[in-house]
Amino acid sequence: MKKFLIPLICLLVAACSSVPVSKSSEYLAKGEMYYKTGRVQKALKYFNKAVAEDPYNAEAYLSRGTLLYSAGEYDKAIDDFGVVLDSDKNVPELYSALGAAYAAKGEYAKAREALLKSLELYPANVAALNSLGGIYYSTGNYNAAIKEYDKALALRPVYQIYYMRGVCYEKLGMTQEAEADFKAAEALEN
Repeated sequence: MKKFLIPLICLLVAACSSVPVSKSSEYLAKGEMYYKTGRVQKALKYFNKAVAEDPYNAEAYLSRGTLLYSAGEYDKAIDDFGVVLDSDKNVPELYSALGAAYAAKGEYAKAREALLKSLELYPANVAALNSLGGIYYSTGNYNAAIKEYDKALALRPVYQIYYMRGVCYEKLGMTQEAEADFKAAEALEN
């Protein structure tokens, strides 16, 4: 029996390692490499090729959407994130990205809806909590912003979140609390 088992395992390993990588996946990998090295236009070119080669490659849409968001092309990013959501509605980070894109456009109701969906799927999503706090801050609801920043800080103390909570306290005239947060932010920054 052992005599046949080793050749069978070798055959299976060889067969699995010879599975061709799709052209779309190759383009996606090249795009990711260019994006990580700061060559945005080259990255976009390869993300576009990946999507053209396989219109069902959700990873390609997600990567291209992320690049478009960082380039300030929020509508296009939202479209790409929407394509990914059509294939999988259970990705909390995707809802966070969608919420950030809507918020950047000033569409706070849609942003809030996406961020709440993200938090429904993953309540410990610090990015979503921080973005939700930012929406409340942008709309002048400083108390609600503070509540979201409190939740985020309980999960992960981050310089920017302390700073933003401090700004909210300052807007509410709570100078002692603001000073304490600015000191905490400064301590984390160094």
